[in-house]
Amino acid sequence: MKSLAISVDGDIRAAGFSIGGETRLSQLPDCFVIGEQTPCSILGERVPTQFAVARVESAEGTVNLQLRFEHGVLVSSFITVDDIDGYETADEFYRSVGKREDRYRQWLKRHIEFELDQFKGGRLGVARDKSENVFVYLHTRNNRWAN
Repeated sequence: MKSLAISVDGDIRAAGFSIGGETRLSQLPDCFVIGEQTPCSILGERVPTQFAVARVESAEGTVNLQLRFEHGVLVSSFITVDDIDGYETADEFYRSVGKREDRYRQWLKRHIEFELDQFKGGRLGVARDKSENVFVYLHTRNNRWAN
């Protein structure tokens, strides 16, 4: 299969499917596992939220896609790559956070068809969470709390 690609409008193409801001839960391919609906507090409002996850084999290894839906509408996608996240010990994991961020930025540059400042699909970049996990994020225009 060709490598995963992200278009300037925010569509993710991989494994014969395309996912974008118009994608609904019911339209996801069978490779996605859809989680239970959970109410989350978004900007002080209770919002029904669901996640869908898939592992996709690409030319560069296994890619993990996590999609976040609010009110059944795709608002965010999160991407991790097994080969980038590899480490042997907890110390190595924490010491390597800067290197992992650099590797994710390089990975992202190889998988987009434009310059980052030209992105029109919402917000796109590399981030890390409080636990030092690094990932690519794509917030669609539907995401009112991240844009």
